[in-house]
Amino acid sequence: MSPRWSSISTGILSGLASRLPLMGDIWRDELRVLVQPHQLVLTRLSGWRKQTIVHEKTLRVAPALVAVSQDAATVAPRWQAALQQLDAALREAAWQGCQAHVVLSNHFVRYALIPWNDALGSPVEQEAFIRHCFVQAYGEAARQWDIRAAQAIYGHATLASAVEPALVQALQLSFGQAGMRLQHIHPLLMQAVNETRQQLGAKETRGNLCLALPEHGRLTLLLIENGQWRSVQSHTLHHEPKDLLRELIQRDAILAGLDCTDWPVVAYAAEPASPALHWPGRQIRQLSRMVPYSRKLAMAGVR
Repeated sequence: MSPRWSSISTGILSGLASRLPLMGDIWRDELRVLVQPHQLVLTRLSGWRKQTIVHEKTLRVAPALVAVSQDAATVAPRWQAALQQLDAALREAAWQGCQAHVVLSNHFVRYALIPWNDALGSPVEQEAFIRHCFVQAYGEAARQWDIRAAQAIYGHATLASAVEPALVQALQLSFGQAGMRLQHIHPLLMQAVNETRQQLGAKETRGNLCLALPEHGRLTLLLIENGQWRSVQSHTLHHEPKDLLRELIQRDAILAGLDCTDWPVVAYAAEPASPALHWPGRQIRQLSRMVPYSRKLAMAGVR
């Protein structure tokens, strides 16, 4: 069975959808893996609701592997080094016998805000339009990407995400060789949106909000106005994200035609020991990953 590659849900707008586990999975431990270019975070959870951490480990991606994957002559994908490290880690006894859930770093996922289009009728037309939006934003390479889009709310833009099909296939192969069932693959932004809503509550997330996701070498920003998606940008950084937050939020707001001067700012940290973001004179609410994080129904795919 192929894993569920899931995209952004309509979580902020319409609440969290849940999926009851299969009866055979209720008592099986769960392995959650955050896959980033520089590290892997593996967490084994036990119990019916998967709330007990049995074992957790952060593995740095070997510098030699990173060097190979960044060598232009090899044309190796950026995620290859991390998956080589994952292959080795999954052979350890500590992770055996689990059902697996993967969260992909925003380094490996591309996002697009899809405008509402009244002229679209059939699902085929909708899928073609979504892919067209990705091609316009990212170029011809997007024609080959695996794209998932949230269910659109009438009259409003929606979010979509995309990954290289080879990455999904490589993850499936890694866990298959380790004898594990890979149930879900989620983009990090999806996890952050869902958990932000859970931690802040529906009332706070139905207004205006700047959501920041700092990672090593990347800062992803989501601007929400009156509960509606207005901007999503993922910025490659050469400096620590904590020093660039104000500049990048203001830039994204200007491009989206927004004034977010007095909007609440929430920083969601998925990485262990992630540095706090700072904005002089502005209060920032710092959130971190929850255990367990919410499960989601798979989104519709775009072929």
